Amino acid sequence: MNDTNRRLFLTIAICLAVVYGWSMLFQPQRPAPRDPSSASQQTPAPGGQPPAVPAAAGVPRGTEAAARPQGADAPARQVPRLPAQELALDSDKLHLVLSTDGGVLKSALLKGAKFRKSAEKSKETAQVDLVSAATLPFPLSTEIRGPEAAAPALVPADAAYEVVRHDGRSAVLRTKAGALTLTKTFSLDPSTYRLDMKLDVQSTGPLMGQLLVLETGHGEAPSGGMFSSRATPGQTICQAGGKLERVATGAKHASWDGPGAASFAGIDEQYFLDALVVDTESKATCHLEAQPGGTLIASIALPLSLSAGGQTSWALKNFLGPKDTDELVAVAAPLREAVDFGFWSVIASFLLAVMKFFYKAVPPHNWGVAIILLTVAVKVVTFPLQHRSMKSMQEMQRIQPQLEEMKKKFAGDSQRQNLEQMKLFKEHGVNPMGSCLPMVIQMPVWFALYKTLGVSVELYNSVFIPGWLNDLTARDPYFVLPVAMGVTMIATQVLTPSPMSNPGQKTIGYVMSGFFSLFMLNIPSGLTLYIFVNNILSIAQQIYLRRTMGGPPAASRTVAVTPQRA
Repeated sequence: MNDTNRRLFLTIAICLAVVYGWSMLFQPQRPAPRDPSSASQQTPAPGGQPPAVPAAAGVPRGTEAAARPQGADAPARQVPRLPAQELALDSDKLHLVLSTDGGVLKSALLKGAKFRKSAEKSKETAQVDLVSAATLPFPLSTEIRGPEAAAPALVPADAAYEVVRHDGRSAVLRTKAGALTLTKTFSLDPSTYRLDMKLDVQSTGPLMGQLLVLETGHGEAPSGGMFSSRATPGQTICQAGGKLERVATGAKHASWDGPGAASFAGIDEQYFLDALVVDTESKATCHLEAQPGGTLIASIALPLSLSAGGQTSWALKNFLGPKDTDELVAVAAPLREAVDFGFWSVIASFLLAVMKFFYKAVPPHNWGVAIILLTVAVKVVTFPLQHRSMKSMQEMQRIQPQLEEMKKKFAGDSQRQNLEQMKLFKEHGVNPMGSCLPMVIQMPVWFALYKTLGVSVELYNSVFIPGWLNDLTARDPYFVLPVAMGVTMIATQVLTPSPMSNPGQKTIGYVMSGFFSLFMLNIPSGLTLYIFVNNILSIAQQIYLRRTMGGPPAASRTVAVTPQRA
């Protein structure tokens, strides 16, 4: 196999490896077939028994009688259930709806134009709601359990609550079950995405067990393939014992128990977070579970140990909002860890910081303009390296006739041929691998920007050109940018000097550009915009290089080639 063919196969192999690596790292896998009956089996009917939650731990055997409040063993008397009431809490950032049927959160609407989103297959818009209508039990469902794992909850998650007090920012709900009284006090912070929840437990008899607070959501297993749009499904999240863990529907391990004291647990919805924050000194533990039907449960377990007539209380914070670092830290510092850029964390954080600067400093304060200015900034920083690479490729093209002549002169001696080529490269300042440098420089930026668009709520629902690019984290609805990007990639290849003299090799390069354009059809339009603008700048750079580089072509020069001795 000659050197030309080796380079051809190497080019194809590198291109295929890049496409395959992108697909494996940044595209979801197809989910396993879903059993239609699983949803009905896993999701309880309204008013029914909630899904199983972790049993009480750390209760000595043989103490069950003392642990259960007096009268709890006897069946509770059937009393008429009060009709459910819905209570609204409002702040500048949130509109919450609580229900007395379980003392739960039934709706959490984020206020503001940024959080208006078009419904699927509809032009109607609605505010983002962090509570899924398909979720049962609802978030903030609370249970009190004794030490017996198989025994019914002493206070079930669907217990009926009475309204003690309610105004526009707070509500107090109370329920009684046998010897137990559980009181929930909700207070909505007026300036942050924080809902304070205080839990008070009173017992007329001795009690040993645990109090469970549930955060719930609904998530589908990731679907689609290499050419499908990507959206991170909802998943449970918990930080416990210094370790952060997420469990999603379709994961290899469908549940997880925190190894130590929990700091927060909840539901991670890609750009949004619904999480309970607890004091690590409370010795609370967390349990994550993703059920086959799509139900997600993150539970916080608080240890209970009361003597007869005893009382205890806990104060929890509930964050309900976008995963903006400033907003997260304003509620609790550990929530910062919910923003995960993965492997590209350093580069992605830097790119986001640069885009934030351009967004705030440059009118019209548009994220699309910020991406364009980021592209220019990266191009300026990398200009010396890329310019040197392009000059090297230009010189490689100029000495191509001499290389062809050497191949003929030393056709039978590959070692001598390589030695003479290296001498010629050194004489003309040519780097044979220089053509790969522009791609090597840009690839980490592409990957990091892709991750930034998939995580940073600052870019969520950000409009660049109204009516066309209404969300830079979504694909181009008319595929204008991917097509334009493919055209500019081909134009860049036409203008960029290349050592490839074989027309077949150049054709493969054009085909790969078209294939990459097809691959970008369902990629976030913000990344496509970055690559498109970078291509335009590369074309301008190459035109400038062609005008500034002079000198006679290498074909008109003569080169002294020492003949091989017999």
